[in-house]
Amino acid sequence: MIFTEENTSYSLLASPINSEAILHTGLWLTLIGIDDIPPHIALINEEKYYSLSTRKVDCGSSSERFMNMLKRKHIPTLLIRIETRDNTAFYLEKIYKDLHLLGTNENTCLSPIKDFFARFYSTEFASVNYVFELLALAEKKNLLKESMSLFCESAGTNNVTLPKYTMVAIKNKIRMLSSQIPFIK
Repeated sequence: MIFTEENTSYSLLASPINSEAILHTGLWLTLIGIDDIPPHIALINEEKYYSLSTRKVDCGSSSERFMNMLKRKHIPTLLIRIETRDNTAFYLEKIYKDLHLLGTNENTCLSPIKDFFARFYSTEFASVNYVFELLALAEKKNLLKESMSLFCESAGTNNVTLPKYTMVAIKNKIRMLSSQIPFIK
């Protein structure tokens, strides 16, 4: 069991990442900036990075560039390997290619991920609103294969615990990040 949850928190059993080469294959759900509430959520598939944020939509950009940024800024991150099948890249490209930046509609960074999970694994994923709900359902369906941590302090344990959050916290963070982007005419 990789994922567990309580009323106000959720935890992942995560080993420190010892080689980035492990990320070169398979599908990885990433929780970026876990010291931030809520963290940013994205996917890595076969060395390609998929993310929706207030600044840009990444649709299959280099995961090496993403990992270099994490290392340069020492951003605490969790990477969870997800069971996958053929055609993952096809579905991810289809979902991410026409997205608009966060703050321009009701989407969150989880929106394309839950859409992908609903299309690729089970329609049950369409009803999740938070990453901890997605992880709980993925755990139930045996989709979580392993979890790795990067720059996470864990006081001698591999258990990383994060607080649960609300939709208000998500919307406030999107609004705050959107306001930090300079307007360009």
